[in-house]
Amino acid sequence: MIEIDSLFNKLKQSTLFKAVAAYAVFSFIVVQVASLVSDIFGFNQEFMQNLIWIFVIGFPFLALAAWAASSKFSTFKILGIFLFVLVTGYGSGSYIWVNNFVLPELKKELEKDDYVGAWDKVNQLNSFAPFFYNSNSLDQEISSAISLNIAEPGVTVSWQPYTTEKDYEWRYLGTSPLSPSRLPLGVLKLKLEKEGYKTKFIVDRNPSFIFENHPIDLGWALSPVQMYPKSEIPEGMIPIDGGRFIPALIGEGVTEYHLSTYYIDQYEVTNKKFQEFVDAKGYEIFQNWTDMEFILKGESLSWEEARDLMIDTTGNYGPANWELGSFRDGEGDYPVTGISWYEAQAYARFKGNILPPMYHWAKAAFPPTEIGAPISPVLLKKSNFSNQSVEKVGTNGIGAHGTYDMAGNVREWSWNIFGGRGLTLGGAFSDPAYSASSATPSPRFVRSELIGFRTIRLLNPRDMNPFGDPINRAPPKPQEFYKPFTDDQFRIYSKNFEVGYMEQIPKIIYVDESHPTWIKERIKIKVGYDNEEMDILIFKPKKSFNKLESVIIYPGANYYRTPPDIDDVNPGEYGLDFIIKSGRALVWPAYKGSMNRITDLNISFPSTQDQFRLFRQLLTAWTVDTSRTIDYLQSREDMDPDNLFYVGMSYGSLFTTHVLLFEKRFNAAILYVGGALSSIPPMSDGINHYPRITSPILMLNGEQDYLVPPSAPRAMYSLIGTPEDDKRLVFYDSGHWPLPRNQMIKETLAWMDKYSTN
Repeated sequence: MIEIDSLFNKLKQSTLFKAVAAYAVFSFIVVQVASLVSDIFGFNQEFMQNLIWIFVIGFPFLALAAWAASSKFSTFKILGIFLFVLVTGYGSGSYIWVNNFVLPELKKELEKDDYVGAWDKVNQLNSFAPFFYNSNSLDQEISSAISLNIAEPGVTVSWQPYTTEKDYEWRYLGTSPLSPSRLPLGVLKLKLEKEGYKTKFIVDRNPSFIFENHPIDLGWALSPVQMYPKSEIPEGMIPIDGGRFIPALIGEGVTEYHLSTYYIDQYEVTNKKFQEFVDAKGYEIFQNWTDMEFILKGESLSWEEARDLMIDTTGNYGPANWELGSFRDGEGDYPVTGISWYEAQAYARFKGNILPPMYHWAKAAFPPTEIGAPISPVLLKKSNFSNQSVEKVGTNGIGAHGTYDMAGNVREWSWNIFGGRGLTLGGAFSDPAYSASSATPSPRFVRSELIGFRTIRLLNPRDMNPFGDPINRAPPKPQEFYKPFTDDQFRIYSKNFEVGYMEQIPKIIYVDESHPTWIKERIKIKVGYDNEEMDILIFKPKKSFNKLESVIIYPGANYYRTPPDIDDVNPGEYGLDFIIKSGRALVWPAYKGSMNRITDLNISFPSTQDQFRLFRQLLTAWTVDTSRTIDYLQSREDMDPDNLFYVGMSYGSLFTTHVLLFEKRFNAAILYVGGALSSIPPMSDGINHYPRITSPILMLNGEQDYLVPPSAPRAMYSLIGTPEDDKRLVFYDSGHWPLPRNQMIKETLAWMDKYSTN
């Protein structure tokens, strides 16, 4: 007993015992404190477990170090022990850090498609724990090789992700000539700088891999990116490199063009800039207005007669919303609005420039990799859409080549004429985001707060021919294209669309009640083919007392080309909130090829045999998706199973109307800006099936529609088999979209009321 006491007393006096005891007490206190404050600081169970493991693993290392320090070891041996402790501790700590901290965070970044965040995590792994995690495969998954062929040496290249969620600093990539590098996936912004040269910006997706004239590539040689001396560039303008491109404008198909290099205003023309024109007596100098045909409501006006219409609120020459020949205080840096096409053209001449032909405008606005579609959703999110007012120039997103506000803020006059009207491009602050790629004809004398402009300067005047010519849309389909199926042919064709009933066990993803007007539900159901599931968004009015009528929406082409995130879908942005306010449920399925179901079948306007084949598969999938949606709706206690309505917008009123051939549970259909367009083979083209559609149909169209000219809805209306009393075609004095809201609401709700069984 005495010997044990003596041993214990010796241990208490030893350095080893004191260190171990202190370590145990310290560990216990830290763990207890962390446990007490876990709720305050958000420490989860995983964190607490890792904290305990750190102290457990650290115990033998501490004991070894204390023993070495208290023993008569040589300096060399002590250093060796400490080196062993260091290496082993680094290895253990790295393992715990990688597997319990870095990799879970990296997984979260990938789930959010934040490739830059994941990229940073991978770089951390490579820097601090290369022996414990091989990141090569992951690096291939989140990044891509790029090659920048810059003609000028000594150009400094920086990059940053183009996001709406975070602010990133510019990151140095290198100085030209550059070796091939890897950068994270996603939309990136590049900045090219050299003393004495105009700073150049490039915005595009990584990877992009289609066009020779675009600098971001998977690695093969490209035409050199040009840098331009500042002295050559007119004030306020930036150069756009010449080359091949396909205009990302709805209605322009996939025709390839070639443009020479030109200059374009970096910003929309401001009130301050337009004041220079007014102060220089620009309205009174005839040279600014030569060769213009002043047409008002079909009547020709003299220059003097036309000029008398271009006055401000006080009768002075100037924009419609100015007073006393000047803009309102504090609005100098806002885009000038309230000017006609003629005034925009006169200002451009005053500056030695012209209004941009629509093709030059499109090349400057959109990355060439996004064929026939708006610039990517991340860019559109940074633009001024679905808003109450215009904003200062340069406030919103930078475009593909360094221009600002070519998407949103104000629509912009172009040089081209369509049906005697000037084409406006880019969409306005009050428009939905998909208007970015729409061409909207407007009377050339209109002086709207929604319309402004910018100018360009051609270096090759030949570019005006044919790009500056009036725009003529394709004529309607020839009569010989109309080849309806026989009953036997249609019976065989219909077998592709026999889907039957399918009982649904839905998954509720979430129910969001944050909006003041509606409740948003996200539901997931099985569709019955390829083992696939489909999300359905349901927007219900917060105040409802009876079972709800359901309105199923078939959206525009942007949902199949550059779709928004499914959780960002907002009926108000598309002008459809009135349906919910009327006491109905708006149902928004994620059809095959749209939203979060983008696939190889994403062929919205097919042109080749392979695309035709894929498109026929899409037609079948859309029909099945619709039937499954209705099956689910009719199983809900809060939905009226006998009152279902089809609403198609643009693309959803063109091709998806095929659904009406086989799904007979709709009370009626409303088609916005739809018609018969020749883009798909006769077997699948609705024009050859329209006589078999008998649902009540309301068609609302724009007389000045650039994409769907009036001949298309008239052809569709005449061929539909619906009885004359149950179909109605209305034209408004408007373009493709939006339609006049008040009239659209009245017509739509009256039609639903007419065919409701309630």
